[in-house]
Parts: sequence; structure tokens; C-alpha cells
Amino acid sequence: MKRNGLKSLVMAALLMGVFAVAAPAGAADTVKLGVMFSTTGPGAVIGVGQMEGAKMAIEEINKAGGVSIGGKKTKLEGVFRDDETNPQVAVGRFKEIVKDQGATALVGGTFGNVSMALNEEAKKSGTFFMATNGVPEGFFKKEVKAPTSLCIVAASEWAGRGAAAYMADQMKAKRIACFMPDYAIGKGTMKGFEEVIKARPGVEYTAIWHPVQSPDMTSYLIKALEFNPDVIFVGSWGGDAVNALKQALETGAAKKAPLFHFWLMNAFATGIPANAMQGVKGQMFWYHDMRGFKDAEVVAASEEFVKKWMASHSEPPDPYAMSTYYGVMETVRAMELSKSTDPEKMVAALMANPNWKGAKGPATWRKDGACIYKYSTWIVEGKGEAERTSDRYPAKFDFARIVDVYAGDAFVPPLSALGW
Repeated sequence: MKRNGLKSLVMAALLMGVFAVAAPAGAADTVKLGVMFSTTGPGAVIGVGQMEGAKMAIEEINKAGGVSIGGKKTKLEGVFRDDETNPQVAVGRFKEIVKDQGATALVGGTFGNVSMALNEEAKKSGTFFMATNGVPEGFFKKEVKAPTSLCIVAASEWAGRGAAAYMADQMKAKRIACFMPDYAIGKGTMKGFEEVIKARPGVEYTAIWHPVQSPDMTSYLIKALEFNPDVIFVGSWGGDAVNALKQALETGAAKKAPLFHFWLMNAFATGIPANAMQGVKGQMFWYHDMRGFKDAEVVAASEEFVKKWMASHSEPPDPYAMSTYYGVMETVRAMELSKSTDPEKMVAALMANPNWKGAKGPATWRKDGACIYKYSTWIVEGKGEAERTSDRYPAKFDFARIVDVYAGDAFVPPLSALGW
């Protein structure tokens, strides 16, 4: 009897081992999702908000029961990492998330160079990668993009494209002085600007390049004014944008020619003095106060998102916090549509069901991995100190009002231009 009992125990142990090895990945208690942003380093000014957006989405999904795959609800587990605003660090942590943690999908990217590095790793490993930041246009090129990579925001070149079309078509500018930073983001913006403006007959332009972190931009602003422009197109970013707009006010340049900023964001717009921001127009991917926009459905969706965010934050969401929230939501939608965590099946499911709506309005996935929005960018006008009367958040975040929208075809280049 003892011998038979021992045999039974051995057989039971062997069977348990067989079933443990043979158990499908879907039998796990959680679905792991890699989440990686710059929470330290220069990118932290944006990356911290992105991380918060991802966590909010994951918490919301889990409160609703989790990810529904094949009729079974499974909790979503975020594997959170800091890329330290460093592509090499990002690559190392990407491999750890995929190989050691077993995640088949990652939502991430704060700076463009990090997103490009992660795209290369997605190409090697076949991982689903959802970039939720602005990326170089090369990300979408057929020979560059991983088959399982997507980006829910846009390319820096496209900010230049949209601005060119708006200034020429809506502002009717015939002479544009481009005030550009002499580094990657400025060069990308200028490339997109030129591609569009050259197709607008009768529009003349010049480019004035300033070095990064220029403490004194007076001489560059004088050169811009010497062109006698109808508008000064400001492509300066971060601290350079703060300096450019402050000095445009101090030198009187802002009174001599309208200023149009290529891509405003909370991260630095809140650092621009109210009197230097007043009257300045610019593009925004999204703004946390959409009230007054003509599309009531979009305003309602935006207000709902902001309300959820403000329930646990003292400051309103940045555009990239919003895009990250929806980046997680679209990644989960891909899992649920495909009934799988297989990256290729997830991408195929989104391409077969490309339309969705969020706080930015109606959107459609394109086969190059780009997300095409009905409203490409909103046009805002800066508020002076007396106009900043919001009761929902600190006055510095009430820095603009929406005055128009760009929804034309020029913002995104055709698929053929990207090799598709």
C-alpha cells in the first residue's frame, strides 16, 4: 500500500509538472504591459505626466474587470520603467521587459531619439510598440518602421506642415520669417514647413537659425524683423521658447509682427510670462480647456477626461499625458479585438478596425502606423494676466483659448511619400 501510494504521488507530481509547462500564456493571472517613459533626465518635464496618464488608464481598465481576451477578464499589470532620457538605457530596459517580464506590448517614448531606438528593438523582437510622443517622420517610413510599431501622436515635421498651411491659407501670410532652433526639432519642423509652403505660390519665407539655449536672442529677432514679415513663425522649444517670446516682447518684435508658435505645450507655456504670451498664436496637439470649440461631442469627451484627471491631480493634463492614456487604451483595444496578446494579430486587428474616438476627437489608424485625426491641431491664442480666470486649476495653466482648428490635408504627408 505504501509502494502504491508513493507511485500515485510521483505520477501526480509528474502530471502537475507537464500541465505547468504546457499551460498557455493566456492562463496567466495578469496580462503584462511594458510602460516606459523619461521620469528622470531632461525628458522628465513631459515623461512624468505620461507615466501618470498610463497609470490612470491601467487603473481604469482594472476597475472595469481587466482586459477581455476570448471572453475572459484578466487584470492588466503595468511593468513600469524609467528610460532616463537615454536611448541606450531604454533599449536595455526594453529587453528586460520583454525577456524577463514576458510582456509582448510596450507603451512608451518621451523624446524622439528614444522612440526610434525602441522601434528598432520592436523590429528585432516583434514586440507591439505604441509610441505616445512626437517622433521623427522617419519612424513612419516603410523601410524604417517595425511591422508592430505605431505612434498615436505625430511627427515633428508635421507640426511644420500644419503651421505652413495655416499661416498661408487662413492667416493669408505672404512673407514668413521662420525663427528656428538650430538642432533636430527645428530642422524637422523646417523640413515639413518647406514641403508645404513651396506648394503655396506667392508666399516668400526666410529662415533665421539660433543656437540651442541662447540667452540673448535679440540679434536673431532683429534679423527676422528685417525681412518685413507678415508673421514670425517661432520653432523654438522648451526654455528657448520661453526666452524667444519674452525677448520678442522686450524688443518690441511682438508688436511689429504677429507671432505664431509651432507646437505649444504646458511644459514650457506655463513658464512664459503672461504679458509675453498675450496675443501669441500657435498650434496645440490638444488643450485641456476645449470649451468654446465648435464640436460639442469633442468638448464633452475632453471635459470628461480632464475631470477624471483632476480628481487626483492638482494640475491639468499635458497633451502627452492625454495621448499616453489613449495609447494604453488603444493597446488594450487591440488585445481585445484580436483576442490575443500576439503583436502581429493586435496590429492586424487595429488595421481592420481603425476608427476610434477620444478627447481629441475622431481618429483613424493608417497602415504606416500613424494616427490620423479629424482635427490635426488646434489653434490657440495666448491670454494676458487679466484674462486668466480659471477656477479649476492654477492661473498659469489658463494660458490660452482655442480660436480655430487646422483640419486640412497638408498636416500628414501621403503614404506614397513614406514609401508605402
